[in-house]
Order: sequence, then structure tokens, then C-alpha cells
Amino acid sequence: MSGLLAMPALGWARDAPPGRPLDLPAGTLDAALKQLALQEGLQVLYPPALVRGRRAPALQGRMDVEQALRYLLEGSGLRAVRSGPGTYVLRAAPAAPARPAAAPEPAPPARQRPVDMARLEVIGSRIPRVDIDAVTTSPMTLIGREEIEASGYQTLFELLRFQPGMTGHHPVAVAADGGPNFQQPFNIAATTSLNALGPRATLFLVDGRRVANYGLTSSELGGLTDLDVIPLSLVERVEILRGGASAIYGADAMAGVVNIILRKQQDGGELIARHGQSGEGDAQEQRVSLSHGFATPRGGNGLVAVDWFDRDALAGDSRDWHSYDHSRHGLPDWRIPLGYRDADLRLVRLQCGNAPPEIASTCLFDPARYVSLQPESQRTSLYGALTEPVWEGTTFTLDLRYSEARQALRNPPFRARVTLPPGHPDSLPGGSLDYAYFELGPVRNRNRNHSFDGTASMSGWVGAWTWDVALSHHTNVVESRIDGLVSTEGVEQSVVVDRYRFDGTPNPPSLLDRVSPTFALDGRAQVDQLSLGVEGPVFALPGGEARLATGLEATRNRLVHEPDARLLQDDLALGTPKRALDSTRDGGAVYAEMVLPLRKGLEAELAVRYDRQQGYDSRFSPRLGLKWSPWRSLTLRATAATGYRAPSLFELRRPNVFEGQTFVRKVPVVGDCAVEFAIDRDLAYCLVDVGAFENPDLEPETSRSHTLGFVWAPSADFSLSFDQFRIRRDNEILAGNAFDDVDAFPDSLRRDALGRLVAIDSYFANTGRTDVRGWEAEMRSQLDAGDAGRFALLVSAHHTASIERQSWASAPRLDSAGYDAPNTQLLASLQWLRGDWATTLGLRARGPFHVTGTDLACPDYNGDRCETPGRGVLDFDIAYGGFPNLRLGLNVRDLADRDPVNYDTRQDGYNVAFDDPRGRFFLLSARYRF
Repeated sequence: MSGLLAMPALGWARDAPPGRPLDLPAGTLDAALKQLALQEGLQVLYPPALVRGRRAPALQGRMDVEQALRYLLEGSGLRAVRSGPGTYVLRAAPAAPARPAAAPEPAPPARQRPVDMARLEVIGSRIPRVDIDAVTTSPMTLIGREEIEASGYQTLFELLRFQPGMTGHHPVAVAADGGPNFQQPFNIAATTSLNALGPRATLFLVDGRRVANYGLTSSELGGLTDLDVIPLSLVERVEILRGGASAIYGADAMAGVVNIILRKQQDGGELIARHGQSGEGDAQEQRVSLSHGFATPRGGNGLVAVDWFDRDALAGDSRDWHSYDHSRHGLPDWRIPLGYRDADLRLVRLQCGNAPPEIASTCLFDPARYVSLQPESQRTSLYGALTEPVWEGTTFTLDLRYSEARQALRNPPFRARVTLPPGHPDSLPGGSLDYAYFELGPVRNRNRNHSFDGTASMSGWVGAWTWDVALSHHTNVVESRIDGLVSTEGVEQSVVVDRYRFDGTPNPPSLLDRVSPTFALDGRAQVDQLSLGVEGPVFALPGGEARLATGLEATRNRLVHEPDARLLQDDLALGTPKRALDSTRDGGAVYAEMVLPLRKGLEAELAVRYDRQQGYDSRFSPRLGLKWSPWRSLTLRATAATGYRAPSLFELRRPNVFEGQTFVRKVPVVGDCAVEFAIDRDLAYCLVDVGAFENPDLEPETSRSHTLGFVWAPSADFSLSFDQFRIRRDNEILAGNAFDDVDAFPDSLRRDALGRLVAIDSYFANTGRTDVRGWEAEMRSQLDAGDAGRFALLVSAHHTASIERQSWASAPRLDSAGYDAPNTQLLASLQWLRGDWATTLGLRARGPFHVTGTDLACPDYNGDRCETPGRGVLDFDIAYGGFPNLRLGLNVRDLADRDPVNYDTRQDGYNVAFDDPRGRFFLLSARYRF
């Protein structure tokens, strides 16, 4: 596995007593260090590239840990530096002459000033692990730097969206907030989520700390972590913990945690240049990254980096399959006929004035052809990290990161049904006009997003205990501007007073400007956090030392929304009202976690967290983890946890609802109506307003999760893991109204002072429940084929067996696993290393999924096309490092270049969460180190 190294072990590292007998066979240096760490309980940290190709002699004799390390590293050009209790870091050193592999004699340890590095914390525990690859009680995926480079992905979002068990929330989908009918694409953000529970159940951390969400709220998804503000070139590794972890990390960790570890040190400078484009010659992108690592006079280290990324837009009409016309699959053509309709909404005459020539002859409007498949994007990021010893055993760390992104995407021209007044030259008496405002152009969003993240911390150790104090500040600011939308006031005045023409007669530019002004919405999300923690041994158990990590956290969240005057006045046609917001919420937590080596091969993890959020009751969240190794090669593991998530500031929103009026049949639950129309003695209807409001009385969501599995690693070159999981989330926040269930939404019925019904409102309430079950598996294998090179195979799979959802108490429980999205995903890669060449063949595959309509039934118009077939995509990467300090690479994604297939006619020919619309894509890269 790529990443930092050492051993699967139970308990914390301790130095071996002098004279301990050791017996290590000759072989690769990598294998020898792993074996030494396994026998001695060490934490030995190094990137795999540092030891690749190096050999170690056989080691037989009695010696302590430092003597053994010096012996194994002699002649390798490397040295081991102690950085904490039982922890060593490999670093390059001037090569020393090799000596014969004889039994070593004790020697005095080299006098070196230890540099206290940040503790190695793999997610799932606040107690530093002996090994980044150690078996954890919860399933975990590690994506190291080498895997990131071989993947060919340019963004963190792309890397994560194709991981098994992940769902991608593409910027195009996020911008479609609420669906195409609402036509308000203010948000351009990219994120992912685990186990079909949505973004609010997946917690994203950067270097183990929370970051600010995207500055604007998605009415459908709530708060989002925008992954595109974190350049992939700055990422050292990604850790994905699968399963509930609220007892350790707090809210949002119900489905899992994604920890993004940024690079902290580097020897010298590195320049990376990349250029990519699709096989069609479009969707071009360029990236230039420059970083430089340095040592400080006091023995610390630092890194400064700058990253620039530019990506062209991919237009909606650049791919033939992207269309409302699904007749190529024997499915309906859902292009929209524009024209006049009578009082019964029957089309009586085609009319599409101002339409482009390709539409004018048929008046068939195909919105998909105008929706960007990929936003235009330009991003610049600056990053700096400093680790500086202050005094013996104490280190100061500073991390600063600034990112600015400018993105733009397009959506279809604004479309509406227009009722023209009598006497208007384009009116139809008694009818209406379905009209697309082609003359205003497509709806265009320009989005500027800049974020700042800063963390200052002091850490160190006192005896066998480590401590850490950190203060962090995170801000994400979004400025969103949209052209092409329509002002309600402007269009009403233009039709009634200015006689706006719909038959193709040109309207003056001044009139177009009044009808379609620029709409502006700004937002800012901010998180400030203070954390204090200590960790160390507390008492001895038969299996080793019990260790305790405890600490406290204090947070302040702030969310600011600043709509322009038109949005505040609800002047956006067919949009939902926006309100100004400046809210702050304070919170705090105390946590404790213990690792208990009950006996050799048996370890328990206990964790509990006490959370309190301003405005909500406090809550305890416990977690229990167990792992048992009946044999050295086999580890059984299990977890049970509860979760708690108080509604964030992003939940204080109203559902997407078109405000207007409708008729409701008068039934007992409706009662008396302010406006009633009696049809006969037994049948009457009420005319009521339809609206929405924000619910300030939302309660926390809760969850229970369990995992059970095993890890089998019979050798250092092979491992297999399999885990079953179940996550149940209760008290889910869902939108609804009295039409859905009057008992679940009792405040939906709005009455006047006389008790008569005047309106039915929608709002968010704690009514839902979701129960997800499934399994995931991973196999890793390596083979040293001598002169033929070295081979590495990775296969990981995720299967969702059931997703049982119930929206409210009276609603049916429906199992949606395999409906609208695949329930099986697989990711595999085969790497071949030989000499200066590295070649990787990758496979991304997903299973089939059912097309759904009402209550998960297949729509009648789909006929026998009720299951979208599965899909496999092959990727290829080749790199050459034979030039001094230079590495050249070529990555080809989607070798077969097959068009996506999707029988769900609501999704425009592809599944935006799982399919890459670019098709075959070529990426050239060059890395130069100096």
C-alpha cells in the first residue's frame, strides 16, 4: 500500500530492551523495516519511494532498536531520526560505505537533535497508531500519493467520486438546485457522500480538522464541503473511514469521515505541469504546480506551494447523447413543443419567436443541449506549512492555505407559460403561450469563490504523554452572479405597458435589460475552532499499555447570506424567495477515547463524546470497537456506535416551492375554508395559497451504526478485507406538507383568525428514517517477479444490499437499493514497475440500476427498458523516470470511449453522479525536482 509505513500491531510502540534477540532475513529494505516494526512495536514513517529498490542484509543478533535501524540502513543513504516515543522518521543522509553483513556490535547512538513531528493520527481514532497501514476497528481506505499520481485525476472531487461506496454531487447537479423547473443555479460546488445518506452525513476534515462549508446553502442538499478549493497537487494522502464516527469527531460523521492530509515537507523544489483534453479535442485543462521544501536553522522544516488550474467548459450540445430525445433507446422524445395552448392546455399552434434556426422549424425545445456538461473553471491556490522546534519536546506548527476559484456554467434559456392580456398583438384569446426566452440567451452563472484556512498549533510530549493545542480559522466566501433569468416585475411591465413581442419581432436592448437584470447572491461560511488534547499510557494490561486520548473543542460557526434587493423582494420569476442571514452558533465538546489491549491479539476501543450546540440539548455519543487476532495473519473486527447531529445553520432554510394558489378538496381534516366553491352537497373545494416557511424548531438527527468484518494478511505482499455494515438514521430532516401527511406536518395548515384554511405551507421537519445495509471488500497483492519487475494488484468493491426509507410514519417503507443509482461499485488497478517505467491499468465499474417512477415502479412509457445496464471503464497510465530529476507521464481515461447509457429519461442521457461526460481523455504530465 502506498503511503507512510510500518506494521499491523496491537498497542503502542515501546523501545526494545538492549540485547533483545532479532532474526530478520535478507530482502528488500521495505520488508525488513516492516518486520522490525512488527517485532518491536515501532512507528517507522517514510514515503514508499524513499526505500524502493533498496536491499537490507540479514540481521541476527542481540541489539536495541536504534542499533537495528542503523544496521539495516547502513549504506542506503538513509538515516532514522527519533521524533517521539517509539517513533522514527527516515530521511536522506550522505551515503556511508557499506560493510559486510556480519553480526553487529553495539555502538553508541548518534547524537541528533530530535525534531518533534505532528503525531500520526489515522482517522477512526485520536490515539496515534503504530502504523498507517495498521488494522483499524472500522473499515478504512487509504489513497496514497503514488495512487493519486497514477489515477490521472486533476481534482479531489474526481478522485473521490469514483471510490466504491461514494456518490458524486457534480457542480452541474448542485447548480440545478431543486430541479430544472426552479431555474436558479446560484451554487457551483462539488462534493461527495458515503453510503447513500447524502452530504450532511459525511464529515470532511483537512489534516484532522473541520473546514468551512461552501458559502451558499443548497436548498436540496443543505451545507456542502466544496472539494474543488483543495488542490489535488497539495494532497499527500486521503483516508476514508467508513461507518459512524460521531463519538470521535462529532456531527456529520454518521456515514463516515474523509480526512485529507496535505503535504508538510519536501526535499528541495518540485515543478509539475499537466495538459489534458478529450478525444474530441475539447474540455481542455492545464495545471502548473510549484512547491519547495526547506529546513530551518533550528531543525524544523517547511513547505511553500502555489497551484494554478484552468479548465475549459464542456458545452451541453458537444455530445450527441445529451438530449431530452431518448428515441435512440426506443424511449420517448421529451423535447418540449413551444407554442400556444388552449384553456385545457392542449397545444393548438406552434410558436417560437426568437428561436435559433435549428429550433425554429420544429419549435421543439431541448433544454439538455444548453446545460453545461462541465463548468468553466480557473483556480489559484497558495499554501504554506511550517514545523519548528521551540524547545526540546515542543513544536510549533503553522498551516496557511488560500484558494480562489472562478467558475461559470450555462443552463437553458428561461422558459415559462405566459398569459398575455387581451389586445396584446401576440395573445391568444382564452389561451396561453409556452415560451423560451431565447433572445435573453442561456441562463449564465458566474461564481467567484475564495477560501482561507489557517491553523496554528503547539504540540509536544512530556514523558510518555503527548499534548496538542490548536487554534484554527476557516472561511469560504462566494459571490454568485446570474444573467438570463427574468424579473417578475420587469416582465409584467414589459408585457402590459411596453408590449414585449413574442413573435420574433426584435425587442429593444433597454427592454431586454429590464426584463432580465443581473441577480446577485453572496454568502460566507466561517468556522473558528480551539482544541486541546492529551494522549498517553494510563495503566498496563496483559496485552500491553492501555492508552487514553482526551480533550475538548470549542467552535463558533457563522453563516452570512446577502441577496440583492430584487431577490429580497421575491422578484425572481419562478424562483423561491431569498432572505438575508447573519447567524452565529457556538458549540463545545468533550471527548475521551481509550485503547485497551486486553491480552495479546485482543484489543478494545472505547470512545465517548459529549456535545452541546447553542439552542439544542446536550448529547452523549458512545462507540465501541473490538479487534481480535486469533492468528498472526487474521484479524476480526467489529464496531457499534451512535451518532448525533444538531441541525446546522445551513438547515435553517425553506423548501423549494412555487408560491401561488391551488384548489384543495374539502375533507374533514381541512375544516372550514376562507374561499370555498361547492360543486354539490357532498363535494366542495377550497382555494388556498401555497407557500413555504423555515422551521426554527428542528431537532437533532440521530443514528446507530454497526460494522463486522475481518482482515486477512498472510504475508506482507497480500491482504484481504471484508466488512458488513449497517447504518440507521432516525429523526431525519425532510420537507413536506399536509398533502403528504397532516400528522407529520401539522403546522402546514395555515388558518385565519376565524379558523378558516387560507394556505398550505411546506417546511422541513424531523419525520424520516433511513436504514442502509451492505458490505465492502478490498484485496491488495504484490508480486516481485525479479528481472520482470514488480506487480501490484488492487481490487475494492462496495455493495449496498438495502436502503430502506420511510419519509413519515404513515408512508410505506421502500427499499431503494439499486434504484436510480447502482448498488454495486468496483475499483481495480494493476500496476507494473520495471526499471524506470511504471504502468497502471485501471478499471472503474458499476452495476445496473432500475429506473423508477411512483413508489419505485418503472414508468409505463419505459416499456422493457426498466434497467440501465452496468458499465465498466478502463483507464491507462504510464510514467517514465529515467531522466535525472524528471518524470514524464501519460494518462488515458476511458480507453474504449463508449457513450454513456441511461434509460432514466429524467437524466438527459447519462448519470451525472457516476458518468464522466468527456469520454476518452488524455493527460500529459511532467514533474521536475530540483
